[in-house]
Amino acid sequence: MYYQVEQVLEKQEPEIEKFYKGRGILICESKQNLFALKEYTGSLQKAEFLYWLGICLEQQGIRCDAMLKNKEGALLTEGVDHVFYTFHRWMRGRECEVNNRVDLLLAVSFLAQFHRSCCGEEFVRVSEQKNVSEQKNTENAEADSNGGLCVEYRKHDRDLRHIRKYILKRNNKSDFERLFLQFFDQFYQQSETVVDFLEKDPEKDGGYTVGICHGEVNQHNILFTPDGAALIHLEHAGVGLQISDLGNFMRKIMEKNNWNVRLGMELLEGYRRKQELTAQDLQGLYYRLSYPEKFWKIANQYYRTRKVWDSGKNYEKLQKEIRQNQARGGVETGIIREQFYVQI
Repeated sequence: MYYQVEQVLEKQEPEIEKFYKGRGILICESKQNLFALKEYTGSLQKAEFLYWLGICLEQQGIRCDAMLKNKEGALLTEGVDHVFYTFHRWMRGRECEVNNRVDLLLAVSFLAQFHRSCCGEEFVRVSEQKNVSEQKNTENAEADSNGGLCVEYRKHDRDLRHIRKYILKRNNKSDFERLFLQFFDQFYQQSETVVDFLEKDPEKDGGYTVGICHGEVNQHNILFTPDGAALIHLEHAGVGLQISDLGNFMRKIMEKNNWNVRLGMELLEGYRRKQELTAQDLQGLYYRLSYPEKFWKIANQYYRTRKVWDSGKNYEKLQKEIRQNQARGGVETGIIREQFYVQI
């Protein structure tokens, strides 16, 4: 494997002295700078967009792991194993800590700055001209045409019903299975409420802030460096509703902090100091935080693993989610108040 990687590194512009594993990447050191080598499975079209996006962000002062061209001027380098790789600028830094309030407020402010730099009709028009989206499968195409979030949550609901049906048929049910059945109706009612709202008012561009979205914002993809915050792993970036990034980030952070209402409202306010939110944006945020995503994830993880061996982790995760479910309602109520404030 290392021989294959060395073959790829020889085709890059800087001379690499050493390399070592990072989180999903290979970190490469030259005499003066850091770089990253990543396996790439997307299209050349998407790589060209990501290269252009990196240039745009750096011009606007947003630090990121910008993609670089190799010695031949190509963005993709094929290894002897026929795997394609991309080469990126990298930086030393630490990840955002989920229990550090200062880190979290800096991170959400930086996310707002990124969104502000990547929205507006002109920016979106140029992005769409570059054909951001790769060839989509039938399911994703359906999601785009009918309101992506509604289709996604409908699918989650089908998964939950299927898992419930599967558990009901099982004999000698485990503690996890009995607990899942006990609280299924409570969580499913929450999910159905969100889906009903989305079916009546599907998410479309009108009223929402549209621009470049990171696509996978979490505490691992925001680095704090000596020169400021940096956004990394932009492989899923594309044009969309930017509230999806904020919703995903807040949900992950709130899950880690027992749905602390005060923290949730501080994160929301910290974002709004840098980037305005419309009433429609706030409604979209409400949908994303109201849907019991964690309950679906735990159930889905259970269903995809072998049932003959149960470590007890799924049971512990489900117990925690049940305890946190009530606390989540406080954050949702706060967002409703914010939405009313924007409208008046």
